Amino acid sequence: MEIRQAVAADYPKIVALQMANRPEQLSAAEQQQGFIVSQLDETQLDAINRALGVMVAMDGEQLAGFLCMVPTSMQPRHPVVEAMLATFPNQQFNGKPLDQQRVFVYGPVCIGREWRGQGLLQKMFAAIKSHARTDYDVGAAFIDKRNPHSFAAHVKGLKMTALHPFECNSQTYELVVFATADNT
Repeated sequence: MEIRQAVAADYPKIVALQMANRPEQLSAAEQQQGFIVSQLDETQLDAINRALGVMVAMDGEQLAGFLCMVPTSMQPRHPVVEAMLATFPNQQFNGKPLDQQRVFVYGPVCIGREWRGQGLLQKMFAAIKSHARTDYDVGAAFIDKRNPHSFAAHVKGLKMTALHPFECNSQTYELVVFATADNT
């Protein structure tokens, strides 16, 4: 398994994996294993990749997973990102408000069904922390409250810290964060 920064040839595979794991493509039982709400196109992926990065996990020529890293300054922002950032002055991590730390947005992340449960998320997580730690102190992610599998994977599996949930468009999101300097 190779984990590396994405190249343009990876973008169609990322879009396909993302679309295959959206809630409307999954049964209720499949949704219990996690889902992705993003709808990034190749142009957006390229902008994210140039701004901070999109990491991919490749199993030969097959895309096993991807993970995006987005600067909080990147425009335009999704409404959920805007709502999350608005909470930063009142969200504390490592003794300081988030708005007083160098924070990037972690996600979306998606692992293909065939590669789940094999430690791939942990390997990708280590790679993005290494990639971001020079310029960022904290990674922050939002997780749809209706996606408990993703929440457990990040809080229990990756040891991210859950802060206060927030709302956007009548939907509740969990805010989870991690220190980039932490090697676990």
